[in-house]
Amino acid sequence: MQNELKWLEAIAPDMVDVFLKRFSVLRTIALMAPIGRRGLSVHLNMSERGLRTHTDMLRQLDLIQSSPAGMTLTREGRLVLDGLNDMVNDMLGLQQSERDLAMLLNIDRCFIVSGDCDAQDRVFDSLGGILNDTLAKILPEGNNVIVVMGGNTMAQVAKEFSPELSTKRQLTFVPGRGGMGQSLAMQANTVCAIMAERTHGESQSMYLPEKLSEKSYQPLLEEPSVQLVLQLIEQSNVVIHGIGRADEMAERREVDPNILQLLEQKKAVGEAFGCFYNQQGDIVYRVPRIGLQLERINSIDHVFAVAGGHTKAQAIRSYMNLAPHQTCLMTDEGAANLILKK
Repeated sequence: MQNELKWLEAIAPDMVDVFLKRFSVLRTIALMAPIGRRGLSVHLNMSERGLRTHTDMLRQLDLIQSSPAGMTLTREGRLVLDGLNDMVNDMLGLQQSERDLAMLLNIDRCFIVSGDCDAQDRVFDSLGGILNDTLAKILPEGNNVIVVMGGNTMAQVAKEFSPELSTKRQLTFVPGRGGMGQSLAMQANTVCAIMAERTHGESQSMYLPEKLSEKSYQPLLEEPSVQLVLQLIEQSNVVIHGIGRADEMAERREVDPNILQLLEQKKAVGEAFGCFYNQQGDIVYRVPRIGLQLERINSIDHVFAVAGGHTKAQAIRSYMNLAPHQTCLMTDEGAANLILKK
């Protein structure tokens, strides 16, 4: 594609430029709809006059529609955007960036979606869609036990799971941890229930506080409901997890002030599986917890890390020093571009 693009630019550079600008307009409207022309011009760094030329043509082609609230894509516009996505990614070198990122991070595979989660919430939809599609391609037929962690990203991507994922498969979604000091919607139990409902699968729950004292930790391990979840975790062949910034996760977990001071002294940058780590990937603090432990994921067949947004770039980069090679990272341009620049 890169060679063909060079020849095309040689004979009709204006055509390529117009095509890419209109695709960019469509993609941005999809991510930020409904959006007005002024907001769109600011986001695309394009004059309103120049933008009007493109939006008028896209409207004539029935790819976008306008309302008092702003511009949105039509059904045809969504089909066109989805149909062109892979080709444009190749033209812009996004697929090569995916290969470069996987090599840099020393993991099996990377997928990069357009946009930045920190600026556009709908990028989470793209992450969920690519996760669902990838699972549909790689999961074996028959029984699959999928361990799912909690968090805002997990809650968002769960909404994109589809019934097709259960075709010739029996899916059981299992929480990788108990609750924590956050809203019910972001807890692993809730995320599992949503994924199970969306795919017509099954889910288990583990109703435990994540913050446990050593005194209360051991007796809970003997509870039958806890034993069932722990046994399923041992049988799991898939894990789906997020990656958090250390400061945000410390706040959500409501860590003790002494621990917070320790994290600052040790320069923690990220958190995953209850483990806070520094820039080099060294674990500086581990939250006592019942559920999936970081060491267990090394022996799980398929590991999916889902995290995006430029503010998570360092947390993602440093976590990959701990990640098993079979990890597949789903991220966005906001994070990927920063990681590749370093």
